[in-house]
Amino acid sequence: MKVNKFGKVVVGVDGSPSANRATEWAAQEAELRNAKLELVHAWNYPNLGYGGYVAVLEDFENDANAVLEEVAAKVRSEHPNLELATALVQGPTAQTIIEKAKEADLVVVGSRGKGGFTGLLLGSVGQQLVHHCPAPVVIIHLPADKEIDQE
Repeated sequence: MKVNKFGKVVVGVDGSPSANRATEWAAQEAELRNAKLELVHAWNYPNLGYGGYVAVLEDFENDANAVLEEVAAKVRSEHPNLELATALVQGPTAQTIIEKAKEADLVVVGSRGKGGFTGLLLGSVGQQLVHHCPAPVVIIHLPADKEIDQE
């Protein structure tokens, strides 16, 4: 019986091109290592001030879930033998991934997500993970010609 010392790869997803590339890399790595892949999508309520925004806030969670399910469906279709889990978490992205990393052997993220400045080589989530993550971190960049067109 083959002993699997590499149990789980966690990848941060947000629907951005960089995160999509990171997800594909993580899926391939999980397959090579016979490991479980966990897709993690953290989301936050926007700062809308005070008032009756309940219906609008539910839309944000539904949108976040739709992103996660779309990515999961793609991974399942391209990697049907891969053990896959998903986690939709309301909270700060870096903190959420760091928490998930406590039970992971490897964490994978894109070099930058949907927000921030397009010229940055590394987004804020990647920077926080490099400094605080309890598991090894792999940061995946888009090819140079795609970095500019990421939006």
